[in-house]
Amino acid sequence: MLSVEVCASTLVDVALAIEGGAHRVELCSVWQVGGITPNVVVVESAVSMGMEVRALIRPREGHFGWSASERTWSVEEAKLMMDAGADRVVVGGLNSDHRLDTDYLHRMCDEVGAEALVWHRAIDVSDSPEADVEALLSAGVTTLLSSGRCARAVEGLDHLRSWMDMGMEVVAGGGVRPQDVPALRAAGVEGVHASCRRTSLPWQHPLFDGSVHPVDLDKVVALVQAAQHMTHPHE
Repeated sequence: MLSVEVCASTLVDVALAIEGGAHRVELCSVWQVGGITPNVVVVESAVSMGMEVRALIRPREGHFGWSASERTWSVEEAKLMMDAGADRVVVGGLNSDHRLDTDYLHRMCDEVGAEALVWHRAIDVSDSPEADVEALLSAGVTTLLSSGRCARAVEGLDHLRSWMDMGMEVVAGGGVRPQDVPALRAAGVEGVHASCRRTSLPWQHPLFDGSVHPVDLDKVVALVQAAQHMTHPHE
């Protein structure tokens, strides 16, 4: 069955993902900027709740060209997340030529293990995605989280199919909606990744932005039902 991965930031998000029937979460913090590495206590707690966890490793917002210190930090964080019980870590980096950062990749493989790595959407902004996939497979990394170089994964099916033909397992992430699931499933992806978020403004103050972006249970349920060939509950 197609797996459903929810992008979660808090333990409430994790609980909602569990209640909605998701198979796993990708944990991150600061979701608004695309996510950065989560707090290790959240990872430990999510694991203790019985949820499979993939932890994002990203030291800051912005581009994927890491400095030497950011590479070192990322490797140490990845080791810490695995020690905390994460099933895998979601990583990625590009060099100054906007291609896969082989130094970063090899350090992750040496220190964490290729089997524990999911290469993230850095592939979607690389100038040489096919060469990157070959490098990943040569290093023993066999899972990608990708939108197929498009704003929405359902629009990037040609790239996703090509990378799967090369030997990659693909989790489709990027604007995934329940109605996209049949096409993604038919393409052969392992799973779908979605934020399933809503924006809430419980209070306002002129000095602070009080908005929050929690996981929405109804959106999780809709995605899970689509993955199970069921009808969207609101249709």
